[in-house]
Amino acid sequence: MELNEKMKKRKTDYEKTTQTIPTDLIIEILSRLPEKSVARFSCVSKLCLSITSDPSFPRPRLLLCFQKDADLFVSSIPPTTQNSNRSYSSSLSFDLHHTMKPQLNFDQYYTSTESVHGLVCFVSKEPTVWNPSTRQFLTLPTIPRPCKDWNKVKLFLGYDPIERKHKVVCIPRKRICYVFRVFTLGSAQESWRTVKTNHKHRFLTWIRGEYVVMSFDVRYEKFNMIKRPSGFRGDLLITYKGRLACFKDYDDHRRFWILEDAQKRTWSSQDFLSPFGDCNLSKDTDLNLRGSTHAGELIYVPDEFSQSFYILLCDPVKNSWRRFEFKVLSEEKSLHNGVKGEGEGEDDDDEHRPIYGLHYFPNHIDSQMSL
Repeated sequence: MELNEKMKKRKTDYEKTTQTIPTDLIIEILSRLPEKSVARFSCVSKLCLSITSDPSFPRPRLLLCFQKDADLFVSSIPPTTQNSNRSYSSSLSFDLHHTMKPQLNFDQYYTSTESVHGLVCFVSKEPTVWNPSTRQFLTLPTIPRPCKDWNKVKLFLGYDPIERKHKVVCIPRKRICYVFRVFTLGSAQESWRTVKTNHKHRFLTWIRGEYVVMSFDVRYEKFNMIKRPSGFRGDLLITYKGRLACFKDYDDHRRFWILEDAQKRTWSSQDFLSPFGDCNLSKDTDLNLRGSTHAGELIYVPDEFSQSFYILLCDPVKNSWRRFEFKVLSEEKSLHNGVKGEGEGEDDDDEHRPIYGLHYFPNHIDSQMSL
């Protein structure tokens, strides 16, 4: 009887404690946990289950990596809170590394700039799919190369939510053609399929004297043409709040066009002031716009670095920013486990330090898909 009373008291105290934790804080905590931990917490309460089973969970984050020899050093930037309007700076590090066997080479120029439903596709000697959550790599079959125009190709990764299948699409970079290659992950397919297209295409498509945007229907494997907005003459296309967007810089502001209706091919435009504001970046910082977060923050990153670098996330609507500094190579601990090579010192010349290519994948979500 006395034991039952103690159990009831503990249950009452637990319920009081859980009731004092705001739901927004619970969501924030769960969004920062690994997928396996999230699965365990789903069994704790109906509230946790409803949060983790919601289609908008987990919240996407910006995934970063660079390669040294056979290792990929990986880090990520957490998503912003919806109610946060303040600007701030923070420091992060590369704590995880994925060993690649056999060793692959991340070719920065051909690397996919998007993480699609938890997977990333890039080109080494052969096309390779990477699952950062499971640390698995899958080398795809050799791409058929009927002529020299197929020696350099462009890969795109898509996802069919109906069939729940990833597809890798391959087109030549410097040739107009009526076919493309498709490889479906998780199927019995052992080689690339050749598919005839309904539009002739190339990496940059020129129709009637101007470039157009080519969209690809992953399920039906069809291309569609979308005329670029009037006044846009650049080639920077990103996803902004789930929609295709084009950007152009002016002296004192930035204009971007958002695709409102793909079928009607209608665009809207917005102007914003300089995205850097008062974040006090050093003059020698070389940042380039490379995408946007799920919350609408514009992502500015360097393409390469030596010892340290900044990443800037700017919200043009809230007029706020988040700056993250990475000093991953300041003491070489991350790469050499704290052991310096013979003759290495603190005053090594910058010209002798290696340059690493930085790879970035906006809106990455964890996936336990086995490759």
